[in-house]
Amino acid sequence: MSAMSIGILGPLRIEVDDAEVELCGAKLRDILAVLALRAGEGIRRDELIEELNLANTTRDATNAVHAHIRRLRRWLETHGIPADAVETVDSGYRLNVDRASVDAHRFRDLVQRGLSLAPATPSVVAAILEEALALWRADALMDSRQGPLTTSAADELHQWRSTARDALLDAWLALGQDNKVILSAPRFIADDPLNESIRVRQLTALRRMGRYTEAVRAYHNAERVLFQELSVEPGPELRTAHSAARRRISSDLMRERAELARLT
Repeated sequence: MSAMSIGILGPLRIEVDDAEVELCGAKLRDILAVLALRAGEGIRRDELIEELNLANTTRDATNAVHAHIRRLRRWLETHGIPADAVETVDSGYRLNVDRASVDAHRFRDLVQRGLSLAPATPSVVAAILEEALALWRADALMDSRQGPLTTSAADELHQWRSTARDALLDAWLALGQDNKVILSAPRFIADDPLNESIRVRQLTALRRMGRYTEAVRAYHNAERVLFQELSVEPGPELRTAHSAARRRISSDLMRERAELARLT
């Protein structure tokens, strides 16, 4: 029997025996993504109808669901996956795969494990969270966000990603790996520009590396984005990090002037 893995941390990706395969048809892809979200648990037929908006696009939404499920099962069989991998249960369907074969579930399990070990063992925490975040290929469910279930799930997964990134940056800072923070922070900020906690850690790493002017520049960028998007000023942590960088610039400038005066 073939083994299937499903990726929803980005566009839907399906692998059978480690070879990527293509599932054609937007509705089938959406159904498989939803089933993967509920792997081992199941989803009610009425939830699936609402998610796919079938009540507004077909005359008989229930028959439409049955037809899509039949097509999905036939597709599975052609790739060596038993049709009962999609099982009819009560008034809905369940995808019978190991949750670990779905990247989103594997990601969340890794993050929970990493957070449970923080902050005591930063090297272990960093390794676990790096593995977890490497599972992301793009925005979660980016080609399957059709209804309330996938929209909500995508938001929740992005929140988990944000938490994982904060914890990873903290682990790197604890390990003195400031350069990793500096290299990764711009990418994290590009995904989540209103997240002040990432910016605080960025400024902290820049200050610790002696890059005070860059820290001040990063603060002013944060200040501009927050005002444009939310009409608010940076929070106290970010302002404190900025003040520390400015004080160091002023201190260095005064020292340089004193040294110049001594030499002349």
